[in-house]
Amino acid sequence: MPAPDGPHLAFPFRIGDDGRTERVQSLDQHVHDEVIQLILTAPGERAFVPDFGGGARRLVFERADDVGAAMAKSTVSSALARYLGHRVIVEHLEVVAEEAKLTIELQYRLPGADRSRRLRFVPRQA
Repeated sequence: MPAPDGPHLAFPFRIGDDGRTERVQSLDQHVHDEVIQLILTAPGERAFVPDFGGGARRLVFERADDVGAAMAKSTVSSALARYLGHRVIVEHLEVVAEEAKLTIELQYRLPGADRSRRLRFVPRQA
């Protein structure tokens, strides 16, 4: 069953077993995918929308202290408000600097929804 506001392509983009592009089954899943895309996209990565992105991937190369955590939180918060403010209500956003790594914790819900979703972005260990 397509999302209420129309069908949406799955993220990451992929081809299904039937040879067609995969689609998500709900608006909740589509918005979840949008949040992940936004947070993991680096500002400047999209040619026609150069300020799009939360830049979480570049955090591996940033300072992992309270200042870096505050800068990352500001960047992610601004990106969420600007690009998904109409789609999500941010209930909690925290960026924690611990043991030389930054971790992003996000809790959000769709307007009118009772259930919240949580995402956690943790840098990969080599």
